Amino acid sequence: MLDADIKSYFDRIDHDKLMLLVEQRVSDRRILKLIRKWLKAGVMEEGKLRQSLTGTPQGGVISPLLSNIYLGVLDKLWQKHCTYLGNLVRYADDFVVVCRTKKDVQHAYKAINLILKKLALDLHPEKTQLVNLWEGTEGFDFLGMHHRRIKQQSRYGHAYTVTVQRPSDKATRRMRDRIREELKPRNRLFVEMGELVKKLNPVIRGWRNYYKLPLSEPYLRKLDYHILIRFTIWYNKKQQIKKRHINMPLVNEKLRQLKLAKLVY
Repeated sequence: MLDADIKSYFDRIDHDKLMLLVEQRVSDRRILKLIRKWLKAGVMEEGKLRQSLTGTPQGGVISPLLSNIYLGVLDKLWQKHCTYLGNLVRYADDFVVVCRTKKDVQHAYKAINLILKKLALDLHPEKTQLVNLWEGTEGFDFLGMHHRRIKQQSRYGHAYTVTVQRPSDKATRRMRDRIREELKPRNRLFVEMGELVKKLNPVIRGWRNYYKLPLSEPYLRKLDYHILIRFTIWYNKKQQIKKRHINMPLVNEKLRQLKLAKLVY
């Protein structure tokens, strides 16, 4: 399969090509004029206005919609000419192509390059890779999940392979960083534990709802333990106790009473 990444996608969207595609969907001149002004408004960076002739501001409220319209060309051309090579799965600028053979993957790579050239875009040479899923030695990250094929055995002793998912390492690091940002700053020592629990519960529940898959439990348990450690460190600092990990059972009981959400029940 092909794990693709477009080089500097949001910075390189051609305004003229984009507006031609938008005009195929929108006929209201006032809306079209508003979109053109929005594209040319520029971005504030460190107090300075930076004008741009290409691209859409990453993080802008309308950027995901415009990016989907722009790459809709890729979807249509692939559906029309290239489905025999494999299945294209795309979310915004992140996409993969699942193929049957290595030869099909190589042809898919060339076909996507040709389509992206029409859009004044390129695949990132270092982040785009060909992944061999069949041997189970390689996997790929997509939409926060790490996907990999593993061998399993049925209750009758028959061996088969299945594609499984777990939280990606990058997503796990982001979650750990989020917990650290909420509990590490010194000004959090003046906040009650209950307030911190209320703030973190929606984050933990959202993570659990997205990543709770059959083989994710060991990874989610590690994150639960990490959250307990961070709360223990916070509690000991608040109580001016030098030992970082002491009182963990006490903190665990307090969190249980305050109904801290768990990734694994």
